[in-house]
Amino acid sequence: MSEGHLRAPERLGPGPGAHITEAKRQFLPGRWIVRAVALLYAAYVFGLPAYGHSFAMWMECTCLYAVLLLLFFLTARWTGRRQTVTFVLYFLFAFLYYPLNQGAYAIFVYPFAMLCLFLRHLSAFFLVLAALTAGVVIETRYFGHSFATAEAIVFCCVIIGLTNFAFSQQERTNLLLERASSEIERLTQEAERERIARDLHDLLGHTLTVITVKLDLARRLLSRDSDRARTEIVEAEQTARTALAEVREAVSGYRAEGLDAEIRRARRSLLSADVELTTNLARIHLSSRQAGVLCLALREAVTNIVRHAHATLCKVTLFEKDRTIHFTIEDNGRGGPIREGNGLRGMRERLQSMAGAMKLTGSADGGTILELALPLETELPAQRASQMVREADTL
Repeated sequence: MSEGHLRAPERLGPGPGAHITEAKRQFLPGRWIVRAVALLYAAYVFGLPAYGHSFAMWMECTCLYAVLLLLFFLTARWTGRRQTVTFVLYFLFAFLYYPLNQGAYAIFVYPFAMLCLFLRHLSAFFLVLAALTAGVVIETRYFGHSFATAEAIVFCCVIIGLTNFAFSQQERTNLLLERASSEIERLTQEAERERIARDLHDLLGHTLTVITVKLDLARRLLSRDSDRARTEIVEAEQTARTALAEVREAVSGYRAEGLDAEIRRARRSLLSADVELTTNLARIHLSSRQAGVLCLALREAVTNIVRHAHATLCKVTLFEKDRTIHFTIEDNGRGGPIREGNGLRGMRERLQSMAGAMKLTGSADGGTILELALPLETELPAQRASQMVREADTL
């Protein structure tokens, strides 16, 4: 039962995406500081032409700076079509203000740097940069400004734009990684819950059925054969103790005793329901995973036979052919339509996880045949050594 340990998922530390979220949380104050410094510099640029001038000039520069602030915050707040319109107005404002104050060439950097935070492809970055460069060159030549100013504008836009573009790409990657980590954690917990449900069903469903059958038989024999009834009660008690030990072993992570021990338990369980068990088992070296899957499959099959089959004979066969392990459990019960419940569904899922298959059919004499197939698998020496180390650690 190396695959059937009942272990709750352990949380040894923060979740997979916690370090990303924490890093972003620590980085946000730095981003706001950079924005505040940028806006203060913009205030200096807009207020410089008004220095030493009239109050009307101060009001004009203040209104222009207010427009800059409005566009700056709207582009960061809005999304979709409204954001696109705001960016167009932002660039238009820069081109209109540039002739009024040649020293404020940094005005072009603000909308371009903001836009680079929202661009997803590098081709879009170069397309916008080319359009901006063309516009700046045309306007510089039209108004007779120095081309050194145009070069400074393009240089600053390239440096700051590429920085913001790389930062936004990293942010998107971190967000996707955080979402993927959360999804992986959710799927892992879901798979763990399903595995625990299967293992509890296979461990306790069979044992509780056997105990119920034995106690029911003891109740019916109590007035006729008290010695036989007492024997059945003792066996029911032993079965309950065995179940308790199995649950403890599963929780502790111990290995199962193997297929031979499970065959012996199945024989005792079937005898309690007056079902004879015959076996034809080839000597095949099974890996611990395969042995665990076959043991749980046999336990589920015996449970179903005791509960529903009304059989008198059960035959278990194990053989290997074409590097495939075949494990068959057949009974001569009443057969009929087969509805796949939690136990059979869990058995099928375990087999599929090991590239195996399950087939459930009716036999010619009215019984049921359960056929399991697994590819032959052998443990490497390193795997066996690792398993021995894990077992030694649990002692």
